Amino acid sequence: MSQLPDDGCIFCGSSPRTREHLWPDWLRRELAIDESFPHRIEQEEDAIETRDVTFSTPPFKQTVKAVCGPCNNGWMSDIEAATKPILEQLIYARGRRLHRAEQRKLATWALLKAIVFDHVHPNELTVAAEHRRYLHEHKQPPVEGVWVRLATYEASDVGHYAYQGIKLARVGHPAPVEPTIYFATITLGALVVQLSGSLLPEWSFAGVPYPPELNVAEIWPASASVEFDQHNVMTHDTLINFTKVLYNVVGRLSGGVPPPR
Repeated sequence: MSQLPDDGCIFCGSSPRTREHLWPDWLRRELAIDESFPHRIEQEEDAIETRDVTFSTPPFKQTVKAVCGPCNNGWMSDIEAATKPILEQLIYARGRRLHRAEQRKLATWALLKAIVFDHVHPNELTVAAEHRRYLHEHKQPPVEGVWVRLATYEASDVGHYAYQGIKLARVGHPAPVEPTIYFATITLGALVVQLSGSLLPEWSFAGVPYPPELNVAEIWPASASVEFDQHNVMTHDTLINFTKVLYNVVGRLSGGVPPPR
């Protein structure tokens, strides 16, 4: 596939780009939070801090200029609309049984959001381009190589996003130019959504033994139904550790990887 133009839509390559909300626009209206809150962006590369910025702004208003109008107002809007009724319950920790179609909707939304968030720093992408192309073509994540899990959080931060990308190669192969393994964790109110992806068939993140008290629900690949009761709630410190669980798994199994980006 040809390289997308630098000023083109990250999905279809069309110009011009329009602005897309990082967080769902309806969430700001739902929570009715207008006052400004402190925000912080931290980044590291090879254990060296490369970015530490603080600023104050109302939550859920941030946008990124990465997609074209037809994508933004078409299939991407359809994904947001299909997921909204489910998220409206989960952000308040109301819990529910998630059937296969609902799991697919949430997983699709999770991958879409990870891709959009990724373009806050377009020179340091973590989500695999192959998975971005698959989402655009099929309007769902790949069944193989992507896992999505849900958990519940005390919501001391109204919105939290963390990402890590690892350029892991097979022995004897050249170093990859993009991350081959990636993780993204996003919170909306009480809901935690964690996405993991791998381009290496031998690296699977299915069946990771999360502590049972976290009540982590795996929703992708989808199953017939998943009971997500949201009775067990993470503290903020637990959330921070949760964002690093899969990265630490890679470190243990590979004998050590570079620090997360």
